[in-house]
Amino acid sequence: MQFTDLILSDYVDNYVPPTLFRLSQPADVTALAELEHSGVVAARHDMLTLQLENLAKIRTPERGRMGERADVFEDLIAGRPRHEIGAWVFYPWSGKLVHILDEPEFVEVRTAANRNKLTSDEQRALAGKTVDILGLSVGNAVALTIAAERSAGGIKLADFDELDLSNLNRLRADVCDLGVNKAVLAARQIAELDPYLQVEVFNDGIDDLNIDAFFDGGRKVDLLVEECDMPWIKVLSREHARRRGIPVLMEASDRGMLDIERFDLEPARPLLHGLIGDLTTAELENMDRDGQLAAMATIVGVDDISDRTAVSVVEMDATLTTWPQLASEVNHGGAVVATVARAILLGHDVPSVRRHVELPYGIGRTPRETSTAAKDPEPEAAVEQLPADVRDILELAMRSPSGGNTQQWRFAVRGRVIDVVHMPERSHTHRLFEGRETVRRVVLGAVTESIVVAARARGLSAEVEYDPQGADSLVYTRVTVGENGSAATAAEIALGAALIGRYSERTREAGRLLTDAEINALHQAVEPYSARLWLSGEEKVKHVYGEGTAIGNRLRTLVAEMHTETFDEFYFRSDEPGREDGVPLENLGILLPERIALRILSRPTVAEFLHERGEGAGLLEYTRTWAAGASAVGAITAAGTTRRDFVEAGRALQRMWLAATVLGVGVHPTTSLMFEAEMLSGPEGEVFTTGERAEIETQMADFRRVLITDADAPLAIVFRAVAGPVTADLVLTPRRPLALHLDIYPATTE
Repeated sequence: MQFTDLILSDYVDNYVPPTLFRLSQPADVTALAELEHSGVVAARHDMLTLQLENLAKIRTPERGRMGERADVFEDLIAGRPRHEIGAWVFYPWSGKLVHILDEPEFVEVRTAANRNKLTSDEQRALAGKTVDILGLSVGNAVALTIAAERSAGGIKLADFDELDLSNLNRLRADVCDLGVNKAVLAARQIAELDPYLQVEVFNDGIDDLNIDAFFDGGRKVDLLVEECDMPWIKVLSREHARRRGIPVLMEASDRGMLDIERFDLEPARPLLHGLIGDLTTAELENMDRDGQLAAMATIVGVDDISDRTAVSVVEMDATLTTWPQLASEVNHGGAVVATVARAILLGHDVPSVRRHVELPYGIGRTPRETSTAAKDPEPEAAVEQLPADVRDILELAMRSPSGGNTQQWRFAVRGRVIDVVHMPERSHTHRLFEGRETVRRVVLGAVTESIVVAARARGLSAEVEYDPQGADSLVYTRVTVGENGSAATAAEIALGAALIGRYSERTREAGRLLTDAEINALHQAVEPYSARLWLSGEEKVKHVYGEGTAIGNRLRTLVAEMHTETFDEFYFRSDEPGREDGVPLENLGILLPERIALRILSRPTVAEFLHERGEGAGLLEYTRTWAAGASAVGAITAAGTTRRDFVEAGRALQRMWLAATVLGVGVHPTTSLMFEAEMLSGPEGEVFTTGERAEIETQMADFRRVLITDADAPLAIVFRAVAGPVTADLVLTPRRPLALHLDIYPATTE
């Protein structure tokens, strides 16, 4: 190859190593002359004298830092012409020609300050080690730190990406390097630091076609540093590292998160500490962008990332296009990884672990405050004291729906008379939504209807009395269950069976249109009550409903005063497996990216940050998917504003829901916007900004305009109906034991 060809070759995307000339050799004299004649040498840099003086000082420390060393200097030259000492290094990407010491002396001077941090024996041992570095953004800091202290004799670099301007907030480079492949850039930087280090470059990155060469080609690999941002490559590289017994290090440049996997000591160790479960490289490779982001958040540990990074996960591809990183954290990570890599290569006791090596005053994580107040144990009633049929009826009534699955009722039983009583202490998660008591009234009505349906399915009579102790008491209804009654019809038996199978259908799959017969059946279910059902499958109605639901849910999760209530209600079953109330987030039918977003959003600091900045517009996008896939959107309105009106609406809701269950039609209440609109009429509405109040009012007005022709009808519930698909692998929302919701009194005699 001619030197002009060397310079004109495409070394933007390919690494062309520097050329070394030793002018004590005639062939190199000729070659260097040819190079200079070609005009490609842009600058000569000859500081050999300074290097020789430094070498002389290092070899005679006993003379002191300022001692005379002319004799030592002359001995080092040994009468040779200066230009023949050492090597001349030509860097083709810059055109610079640099005069340096030969390798043994160069390394001796370069690593002199390592002593006694590293002994001579340790330095020699490290010279025989090779480190693979995959991903050269964060990996750049690792590579240059390892190269600077020469804690490896060989480095393999892999990255397919090129340097862009946004990388310069953290990566040591300059604007002249824009467009250069990151692995090539790191290799150049290492060569300019130490041209004697052995560097191999994989500028197409790593995939299943070249990964064997990455591990097995050239020098034997002793350790892998993985810093890429593609989950499937993270897994693929670890699979190969584990197979070869090679330890793996990763640093997330967030809160100093350091990952150590000692596959050399634990050949059967689960990849990434088991965080990804059984996900395969193929599944990860074929994930969409949201799936990739969710997988990355899972890998780095969504519960432990900093609040600012958590916000960024939520806002990715909305207000952000790249994973956030800072130079301070990246360089800190480079130092941490290089330190641990050196310890492993020297055989120190470094276990597999995930830990945080945080910078003081860095961007950290604010832990969520949880209540630690001790709760008095709730008294339990002796359920076996109940008549068997009443007990069975009340067990079914415990399956009734309630806002946030709060189960805010109690049964006061005297013989066969059941008072349905509100439990204020079970309503705390809906404190702001309870300004007009809509939640409790509708819920207590649904529970009442469950008792009636369960009794009639057994051929027993059930008489309902509203407000038996007055409209201000905690007793909302009284149901007297007879010891017999007319024979149950097939329809009544079917409704009774539906008490067990009823659930909130949160599937993402699109439902078919409701048939006329199904629509009529749902309307007929509501007819015996004073409430009214509104139902529409029109696209414009579903669109308005979807926008309103998305906005309502976003505000519910971001507004500080509502945030605690929301995430007291919703929780992860995996975190609280024994919980018997609330709604497990796993039941929402949401995908991994959305579960990650909700887990992140459960942090008050993150929610507050997004709310203050007016961000989070893409949150809960799945609510729009729910709307688009609905067979119909519905609402039930009460006949008036009294407590009885809403209790009747609750009875109508439960009857309609059970009828839908019999038909194979799913029902899914979505009430955030409805209750937020109610809040505006009271002091609770002060939690919203002026803009948010206007947004709520507009969305609710639009919803009423397209679905509810009676402008004054009080809303009791808003829901979507889905015909056809059902939630796969459904785990029913848990319920508390009947004994915790029961008071038994002696039966009264007339």
